[in-house]
Amino acid sequence: MKKTILALLLIFGFATTVFADEHAVSEGVVVQANGKDAADFKRALILASNMHEVLTKAKFEVVVYGPSVKLLTAFSNEVPLIQKVQGEGIKIIACGRSLKSEHLNDSNLAPDITVVPFGAVHIVNRQKQGWQYIKP
Repeated sequence: MKKTILALLLIFGFATTVFADEHAVSEGVVVQANGKDAADFKRALILASNMHEVLTKAKFEVVVYGPSVKLLTAFSNEVPLIQKVQGEGIKIIACGRSLKSEHLNDSNLAPDITVVPFGAVHIVNRQKQGWQYIKP
């Protein structure tokens, strides 16, 4: 009887550990979006959305820099997708330096876009904080 209970405890403990590891993640995931076209931008947002469905306890950020920041404007064709992922709790972040390079400012952006001074530095800081970094 003791051997059976011990075996069940070991099996249950092992199964629980395997399941927990499958869903383990750091506090957050930061996704880079700096491609040259809308397809790269969409890929980053969709990846973050799909990952968020599985890693429900993690925070997600998509950091947009380079020419892709133009896709964050209030009149961009990408606003519906931006709003969809924001509604899922995914934070969209624009690089302030890239905005200046593209002759844009905060007032040109779609609602609820956060601006940081330097997108790449924001990613590095998140990695220092233990966040996972993804570049689709």
